[in-house]
Amino acid sequence: MFLYKGECLKKYNDYLPEFLGVILAFLLLNLWYLSSIAIENKVIPSNLEYLYKGITILIGAFVGAFAAFKLKSKDDKDKKHTEEKMAMNKAIFVCMRQSNAIKNMHKVVSKHKSELDKAFRLQAMKPPCYDDLKYNFDELGFLLEQHSELIMDLVIEQERFEQTFKAVEIRNEFYINEVHPTLIALNTDGKSFRKIDFSDAIGERLVNRAISHANGMWFHIEETDKSILEMSDKLESVSREVFPGEKFIQ
Repeated sequence: MFLYKGECLKKYNDYLPEFLGVILAFLLLNLWYLSSIAIENKVIPSNLEYLYKGITILIGAFVGAFAAFKLKSKDDKDKKHTEEKMAMNKAIFVCMRQSNAIKNMHKVVSKHKSELDKAFRLQAMKPPCYDDLKYNFDELGFLLEQHSELIMDLVIEQERFEQTFKAVEIRNEFYINEVHPTLIALNTDGKSFRKIDFSDAIGERLVNRAISHANGMWFHIEETDKSILEMSDKLESVSREVFPGEKFIQ
């Protein structure tokens, strides 16, 4: 109930300059009309007519300038509000896209249960280019004063997202340059191999490096998959706080 009253008062305040302008214009018209009658009926001296006209013109000019100023201020405020809300929506959209990218990666890699599967039986992946999938921190600068923690979290999340795909890239290059040629040379896809078989066939050092790259990739994917959901909740919470009662993409 109080929220509804607050929203109603805000709407009335938005149109306050127009209301004041109309009321003052009406009062000036009445002042001019009554002064004219008073002068005509010689209630007040006729030489005061110019004074009343001058006062009326000055007040009218002041009211007009004040109303124009308030109207421009309102337009600037509305424009700023729209730009800030759009920046918030864009940040939510980036978070959604990053989450979708990580989930797709998680779905592919999670099919390979063991570290050996991920190292030798998971083919090299070629995910889409996500270079443009970044938060615009210049546009989100309006949050720094009240929600600087959110900005820091977004910076960390952006770096985590990029590190995840860097880990995928490193593992892919190692698989293509080291693992795959070795499997071809052995004339096997490695599906029936155990860890000891790989160690005997290609050497323990190569096996350990392949497993290390695969584990590093999987670690980043899992951690980012979790943290990006938390980031989404934070963005939603702050958007509701900064823009109460407004709708955002979901």
